[in-house]
Amino acid sequence: NKVSVILSPDGANQIFQADLITLNRRSEYISNCDFHCSEVVRQIIAPARSSGNNKNMNMPPQQPMAPSRSSPLLKEIETTSLYTAIKGEDGSVKEIICRQRSATFLLPSQDPIGFKMYEATRGRP
Repeated sequence: NKVSVILSPDGANQIFQADLITLNRRSEYISNCDFHCSEVVRQIIAPARSSGNNKNMNMPPQQPMAPSRSSPLLKEIETTSLYTAIKGEDGSVKEIICRQRSATFLLPSQDPIGFKMYEATRGRP
């Protein structure tokens, strides 16, 4: 329910840590051929904390970091999917198609104190 990655975008002169934390999942049976799924994920992007030892991560030596934001970027992303099974003449499923919608919401706690409160809860809503 949590994925953490280290990113080094071209031209950024900075290494970032991105965390995706699943907050909620739901699925709903509609019919023999249709079902809905929904997932809400919190995304946290912040400058990576430098340990000074990048050998274990197979990364090139870190360039001097550009000035960074004082607080991480926090978003919640909701993705809703409708899956439909397309059956063949013999009644077996030949194909599954999906229609998907995603919405991104900025969280109001874009300040260091709000983030410390978030950290204290360890990502629990």
